[in-house]
Amino acid sequence: MKYLFICVHPDDLEFNCSNLMWYLSQKEKSVHILSLTKGEFGIFDPKWKGPQLGYIRQHELIKAAIVNGIDPEHIHFDDIIDGFVQFNRAHIEKLLLWINKIQPDIILAPEPYFTYYWHSDHINCGRMAFYIYKHLQHSLKHPIKSLLFYTTFKPNFVWPFKDPQHAFKSLYLHKSQWWLLKRMGMFYPIEKRNFNFKKIGRWKFVERYRRVLLHKKEPKANRILKTILGIISNLHLVNPPQKHFVVPNWDTSFGQKILRLREKYGFQD
Repeated sequence: MKYLFICVHPDDLEFNCSNLMWYLSQKEKSVHILSLTKGEFGIFDPKWKGPQLGYIRQHELIKAAIVNGIDPEHIHFDDIIDGFVQFNRAHIEKLLLWINKIQPDIILAPEPYFTYYWHSDHINCGRMAFYIYKHLQHSLKHPIKSLLFYTTFKPNFVWPFKDPQHAFKSLYLHKSQWWLLKRMGMFYPIEKRNFNFKKIGRWKFVERYRRVLLHKKEPKANRILKTILGIISNLHLVNPPQKHFVVPNWDTSFGQKILRLREKYGFQD
């Protein structure tokens, strides 16, 4: 059985899936990671934005994945730029190529519809995985048996664990993201707390996932909750504002690429 964990930024999986990844690797399952971006804009200091930060974050993910027992050769990076992940034909085809290359049985991706993490990159990544799973199975060399979403508030599958220290060990290797992780470390035990002892058992913590059923209709999202999350998104508590995606030197090849992307997707300062 081969598992593919898809993330948008190099530090997404350690907070959400560390314990499941570690368990699967210990059971000698084939576990792969695909990061659609290198996290080039994952910091507020302008001088660090761009390929330099992307290089650092790639190596942080590799170190964290090794802690979770994953072979570095099973860690893959696409060339979509952080902040510019779109639900469009080009990006769907990119993801489809990776899936056909890795040929996983089970895919895990960020929740696009019932998510508490309303980041546009994450939502578009989840939508692409969902679209491929539901509508492009005929284009796959190896059929996807199951799709699960993390960062979901509508779980139907949980992975229990006793202690958050393993997740912290891998999560804190993303040192470039300490500005965020020092807050997430406090949030983690709350978000992962098991509040359903009767159904799950006396496990203290759980990772929550939503399994998508291939031939059944998806549940409808609550409109009120979607509206609230949309408002939160527009307040830039999760999504950085468009003026965040700038570089100190526009004359480089990376700078020119960002200019083209900003124009293409209608970004404004």
